[in-house]
Amino acid sequence: MKSQLLCGTATVALLLVAQPLLLSQPASATTLVASIIGAYDAECTSSCVSAPGISNYASNGGTTFDTPSLFILNPTSTPFTDVTVTLTGYQDAAGGGTGVTYQNSVSTPATLTLTLPNIAANTVYQLIWGGGGLPESGASGLNLFAYDYDDSLGDIAGSGASDPAGHHCGTNDTSNSGICNFTGNFDVAFSAMLGSTPISSDFSPNNAQDGGNVGGTFIGWEGLDIDGLSETYADTHTETFPGTLADIFTGTGQRGGGTSVPEPSSLAIIAGGLGALGALAFGRRRRKVAVTI
Repeated sequence: MKSQLLCGTATVALLLVAQPLLLSQPASATTLVASIIGAYDAECTSSCVSAPGISNYASNGGTTFDTPSLFILNPTSTPFTDVTVTLTGYQDAAGGGTGVTYQNSVSTPATLTLTLPNIAANTVYQLIWGGGGLPESGASGLNLFAYDYDDSLGDIAGSGASDPAGHHCGTNDTSNSGICNFTGNFDVAFSAMLGSTPISSDFSPNNAQDGGNVGGTFIGWEGLDIDGLSETYADTHTETFPGTLADIFTGTGQRGGGTSVPEPSSLAIIAGGLGALGALAFGRRRRKVAVTI
């Protein structure tokens, strides 16, 4: 976890150095702008992220128990405006199942779009589940933005329920086997404006899903394991930060794991750079051959 956090910190530092270049590029370029940290049962203080330019940290007053949170970093000198976050379930009850048994593919996912306030320059915005007066979802009878999201369905799967990954309800730090259910994980799509440039990030706890995440492996920031089961190893109340969940890029519909296809303008720049390097290497080779002869 420490290495992931350090990686996230380094990313933010790099963003600060690259900011003048970012603001000078056209909106069509795909450029790394910021990052999003996910955490379960924790607050974002100076111990959460330490980055040059970040002068304001978020806090929810200590009411963090059983609460997923996203920490959206803005290390730039420009506010994020028109900020929205759309949550879409992709498995178990969050994806339209009952929550009684494991279901990885369902057809009626719960969904919810949250409209957030502007995120000021050089600050961290904390999106706390069940807080801030924001609405709760109910598209499939499941609340994606509920406080204590992982336990929202109670013990409908039965004490000691197991999932395909081999995890068992009741194996967390409190050994609570009386709140077993397949709540299910969900995808997150972030979008905003940086000045006149759209920025975005689509990610999920599981890198196999559409949005993926920057780590490339499952990160249980929602308090659930990879199969969406409650009260397993992922439901630990240690106030730790798993590290950077997603990167934010210029453009719309960008994947948070950084696997989006570069736009034509970016490809042209890359091709030009490779061409220049090739020409330089060829020139050096010719000069070397001439000297040898």
